[in-house]
This record gives sequence, structure tokens and C-alpha cells, in this order.
Amino acid sequence: MRKGLIVLLLLGFLFPQGLLFAVENPYDYPVSTVIIDAGHGGYDPGTSSAWVFAGGTIFERDISLDIAKRVYALLSVIRPDLQLVMTRSDDTFVSLEDRSRIAYTTELPLKTSALFVSIHVNSAENNEARGFEVLTKKQGKSVTLLNSETPTGNIVLYSPFTSVQLNRFLNNRNLVIAKTFEQVLAQKLESSKDRGVKEQDLYVLNASRMPGVLVEVGFLSNEQEAQNLVSPQWRHSVAEAIVQAIIQCL
Repeated sequence: MRKGLIVLLLLGFLFPQGLLFAVENPYDYPVSTVIIDAGHGGYDPGTSSAWVFAGGTIFERDISLDIAKRVYALLSVIRPDLQLVMTRSDDTFVSLEDRSRIAYTTELPLKTSALFVSIHVNSAENNEARGFEVLTKKQGKSVTLLNSETPTGNIVLYSPFTSVQLNRFLNNRNLVIAKTFEQVLAQKLESSKDRGVKEQDLYVLNASRMPGVLVEVGFLSNEQEAQNLVSPQWRHSVAEAIVQAIIQCL
């Protein structure tokens, strides 16, 4: 018998009336933990710029990491009460499985929830494509939330509900978060085109098992946006916008 089910049975034996279990939607609890995911890394460079710059080729892995570090630093000052976790803090490769595992195995304080924010840079064959977009889990995609790898604290949160209920709760929360990110980024990055919220079947959003978004902050295939992306000032503006969106989601 798997570990998670053993724990669940023991809890049921010790608390036969179910008094230990939460009855509230687990995603209605305030956010205590933010998982910051810098896309790609190491031998996985992500997309790269077709435009030539004095510093040479620029890669998505470096831009996403720089923005992620800025988000971490800003949040550390503005909200020191938050538990912040980075899936990578340097130029190393981290698999999608490991990124997701870092997210869903992070222990949460009692009666709190978490937020997963993955930062990426876009690319397209059409070099006129530009702007930011916010990606969220497909509504019709059912993800596993309760199994042998579920942390004990989350077993307590999830057990009163069916898989269908949990996925509905997660979908609803995801839409609120995605729209919040879209609105804040549109306000803060006025010169950037708002490409909207899009549902996509992305492994890292499904397997992280928590409310979250993947933000594509711009197109390296667009010359003007590539110029922006190599600017530390512009990357800082993006980080500030992401931080503001996170704060509004708390």
C-alpha cells in the first residue's frame, strides 16, 4: 500500500469523525508560498534571438532567470512574510518533472495555499509577433492532486473532496489568477501588446498541482522586443509587474 494512502487511513483511524479534515475550498486560503520558475536553463537554452547584439546571442534561459531573480528580490523586500521558492537560481538544467515536484512537495503553513509562476520568453516564425501572454491550465485537463506523493498536509486539505471537485476548484482559481496577471501586466507594460489569457496543455502547469500561470513576457523573434529583453531596465519593469500581479493574487 502506498505511503499516502497509509497516512490517510491512519488519520481516519485517529479522527474517525473527520474533524481533522478541512471543509473549505483549499484554494480559498490566503497565499503563503510562491514558487518562482525560471524557464529552461543549462543545456536547454530555450529560444534565442535572431538579431545580432554587441554582446552576442541572447537566450531565453538567461532572460527568464534574470527576471525570476528580480521577482524573488523584490518580493523578499515587499512581502518578507512569504515563503519564496525558486525552481532554479542559476544556469542549470532542471527537468519539468523536478520543477513540478519542487512545487507540490513544498510544505505549506496550516490553512494556506500556494501560487506557481513560470517565466518564459516567446518566439514566432513571424517576426512581427509581439507582446505578452498569460498561459493557464486547460479547463478540461484533469490533474492528479491526491496520491502517494501528496504531502501529508495536503492530504488533510484535499481528502474531503472528489477529484472532480478539486479540479473544478483549481480551474476557477487559475482563471482568477490568469486574469489578474493579464490586467496588471497590461497596466504596467503599456507599450507591450496584450495577447490575452490562453489555456494550454502544459506539463509544468498540470504537474505542479497548484494554481499557477506561465507568463510569456515578450518575443525574442521581434527585433524591438529583443532590444527590450536585453535591457536590464526593461526586465526590471517586467519583474515589478509580475510582483504586483502576485501581490494582488495573495
